Amino acid sequence: MALFRRNKTWWTDFAVNGARYRHSLKTKDWREAQAREKELIAQASVGKLAPSSQQFARLAFTEAADRYIEDRKQHLAPRSVESEKGRLKPLKAFFGATLLTRISPDFVRQYIVWRREGGFKDKKGNSRRIENRTVNMEVGILSRILRRAK
Repeated sequence: MALFRRNKTWWTDFAVNGARYRHSLKTKDWREAQAREKELIAQASVGKLAPSSQQFARLAFTEAADRYIEDRKQHLAPRSVESEKGRLKPLKAFFGATLLTRISPDFVRQYIVWRREGGFKDKKGNSRRIENRTVNMEVGILSRILRRAK
């Protein structure tokens, strides 16, 4: 358990059952911060409070990918956003509604094999030869999504 200040606002940083929680207590008063911290610890021990990274990790891949693109729009040029959207199409086709917590290294290897064998079809139903660069860029996007989910 730790209380600390950031710009005159109290924050808490604690772990319950191996899960780390960091939350703003939204107060400038130290005594009120202590009381709020105790409430948060009680909620976390009962299971009513989820770590911030875990909330994203509980999403299905398609929803997580959409949120990822929305977040990236602020940092990328419009053409780069369109490029990443295009690279997400085969990822969404393969992973679909799979939860991010269920994606393992073996699952990623299966995706790479599936993609190299021409598993994804374009709008006309054709599959074309896929270069390693394309697959690597898609796996890069996948790794950024998984890194955000921790």
